[in-house]
Amino acid sequence: MPCYIYEAIQILDGVPFRPNGKICMSVTKAKFEQTGENFIAKQVDKNKKIKLKKVEAKILGWGGRDDAKVLIPATVVLRNMFVPAELRDDENLHLELEQDVKEECLKLGPVDSIKVCENHPQGVVLVKFKDRNNALRCIEMMNGRWFGGRQIHAAEDDGMVDHTRIRDYDADAERLDRFAAELEAD
Repeated sequence: MPCYIYEAIQILDGVPFRPNGKICMSVTKAKFEQTGENFIAKQVDKNKKIKLKKVEAKILGWGGRDDAKVLIPATVVLRNMFVPAELRDDENLHLELEQDVKEECLKLGPVDSIKVCENHPQGVVLVKFKDRNNALRCIEMMNGRWFGGRQIHAAEDDGMVDHTRIRDYDADAERLDRFAAELEAD
């Protein structure tokens, strides 16, 4: 028996369980004995065994995903997909644009979401893929392609810019001035 076990027994035996407690601990070396004639192994649920094997594989493996494909999500930024003024004028254009992009991108692989940035002056559509490899294939397919008379520029989103918040403030100011003029005309 290692010496630290003897030291632990000597130090902790008879010491109060709580700092100001009246109950003292009794520390001794554990004794393991078989009761009865036959050894009966502990019954383990099969499902629990499977879960334990998965946990063990995760702990011992390279990130627990040795045999499974690792999916890294990525977002593609498609520019020049629309002109914001066109989007404001035609109510159905937003849905049509979303459907067209979804139809093309689903050919490459699963898509998490498609976001049309209505007020972005460069006509941006964000496509989030479940796998980065599919996003890279989308960039190859869409970059330089023509859509609605405009050439698309496709790139991977680096996450540094929130495209949904970018607005063309000059166009907004012009629109507000026209609206004010209409109100004053009435």
